[in-house]
Formats: sequence, structure tokens, C-alpha cells
Amino acid sequence: MPFQENNITHFPIIFGRNLLAELDGFVLPKMLVVTMEDLWPIFEKMLPRSAEVYFVKTLERSELETELLKFGHISSFVGLGGGQAIDVAKYFSWRLTKPLFQFPTSLSVDAVFGHRAGVRKKSIVRYVGWAIPQSIYIDYGIIDAAPRLLNIGGIGDIFCFYTGVMDWKYAATLGKCEKRWPYDESLAQISFKKAETALNSLSEIKNLTPRGIEIMVDALKWGGASYHAAGWNPRHIEGVEHFIFYALEAQTGKKFLHGQAVCLGLILGSMMHQQRTEEFLEALVQLCLDIRPYSMGVSWKDVNLTMKNLREFVHRENLPYGIANDFEVTDSFLSHAREKVESAFE
Repeated sequence: MPFQENNITHFPIIFGRNLLAELDGFVLPKMLVVTMEDLWPIFEKMLPRSAEVYFVKTLERSELETELLKFGHISSFVGLGGGQAIDVAKYFSWRLTKPLFQFPTSLSVDAVFGHRAGVRKKSIVRYVGWAIPQSIYIDYGIIDAAPRLLNIGGIGDIFCFYTGVMDWKYAATLGKCEKRWPYDESLAQISFKKAETALNSLSEIKNLTPRGIEIMVDALKWGGASYHAAGWNPRHIEGVEHFIFYALEAQTGKKFLHGQAVCLGLILGSMMHQQRTEEFLEALVQLCLDIRPYSMGVSWKDVNLTMKNLREFVHRENLPYGIANDFEVTDSFLSHAREKVESAFE
């Protein structure tokens, strides 16, 4: 039976302005605001004085478990920030079975629409838990105020639908799809439709118009919520581009702006598949989303080493079968990739 888009779990989404100031009127007292230290000076005055605050310092699950011991008195959790704050708020809410309210401060990732929290085990991403917020608040004023790179970077968690499906088709052609995730054209086509809508709306997204924000939210909601609705199937929403990001994070020990690193993986992955690389590069240039390694605090040497070890990484981490399992990363390929990316952003 073809997958229907309305099968996805409904995440209540409210669009508006000055939404954060209303917290005191509907969230129970003894709320804990989970956020980042650099965001606190911006939002402190908008929050109730009674609200307690927790600054995210780690994503390591073992360390988060220790932090939980402090929150027995908390009645509800409010996630305020990007992917890290949103994921930690989910984790705390799940572990303590307390209500959750989410206020993303940018559109940098699809984490706010996912049921599981992206935590780490020895620096490797692990998705665990179950949390559906009472509501997600998309405040135009807050989104507008975020650093532009954070919002535009969210395109990585939308364009990844392309390379995710490429990987899925590749595995299906070789008869190496997982039995629980056989190739599903209906899922693939919805993902393509969401990504194509974004690709055809670059001006709206670049300028973060209300329409551009709504297009991104619609696609990010699909990326997050359809993972569960498709039977915990990630095949139609991520693939080699995320595996490159995971491997780069593990190789360097650095934390990256998620979408920026994923978009570097998008270009490298599309080159591996030999599909649509020029089109994707042109879109990233139009969005002014720089994916050169030094814009992320790493070097081409780091990227090259990551790519050379990619096949071993996906095997070791038992990631879904795709192009990375078979592709031979040569010096010539890496040199060509560097030339393409550097020349595009000069």
C-alpha cells in the first residue's frame, strides 16, 4: 500500500510572533528551560522569572544521565535553541516523563520534529527516546534574529532527501536493502517533492520570508516525523551525506553546524553517485552556504582522511547499505572534489 503523507504523527505547530513571552500563561511552574549559554542573554528577559535554566554542555548520554539527578522537582521542560538544546530537552522529557514545549531559535536541523533525541555514545550519534511536544512554536521574530547561517544551514536536512533516496535506490538495485526497509517509491516521491519545493524556492528561503520559513518547516517536519511513521525507516530522508558528516565528526572530534557539514556531504555524496552535483552546488552558492572545510574549522586533509576511511566507518557503525560501502575514494576523486567546491565558492 502506498505511503500516505498524512500517516505521519502530528506535531502541533504554531506560527506567530512574541510567543515566548506567553510561557508563564500555559506552562506549569517549576519549568526548566534547556538552552545554550550564548542564547541566554538574548532571551532571559522574555522568560518568567520563576523559570530555571539549564545550559547544554554535553550530548554524551552517560553525562546527561548524571544531570537528570538534579531535576526531580521539575514539572515541565522547554527546549529553546538549535538542535542540541532541542534534543537534550527531548531526552530529559522522555526520561522523566514530563511535558515538553519546543521553541526552536533557528531552522538549522529537523531535530524539533523527531521523536528521538540525537545524543552521543563515545562521540558517535545515537538516536534514542520518545518525545512529542505539547506544541512547537515557530516565532518569526526569533527565527529572523538568528544568525543567517544557522537558518540557511537547515537546507542540509532537506536536500539530504535527494542523496538518501539515491543510496536507497542503489542498495535496491544490488538487492542489498534491509528486509525491514524494502525500497518504497511512494516514500521516495514524497521526499523528492519536499526537496524540490525547497530547491525551487531558494529566493524565499534565502530571504527567510514567512513563505520560505513555512516551506522549510514543512520539509523539516517530514524529515523528522516520517522516520517513525515509516517504521523507523531513515532511508528516504538520509544517506551518504549524513554518514560523511558522522564520520567527519568522529574523525576530528569537532562539533559542526549540522546543515553546513551535511551539505558538504551532499556534494561529496552526489559526486559518488554521479548525479546532480552541479545543480546542488549552484543552489548552495545561491544561498551563500559556504561548505569549504576551513569555514567549518577543519582542513581538506581532515576531509580527505575522513573520506578515505568512510567505507570502514559505515561498516563499523553498521549504517544502512549505500554507495559508501562500495565506492573507492581515490586521490583523483578527492582532488576533483576540492577543485569543484573551491571554485564554486571563490
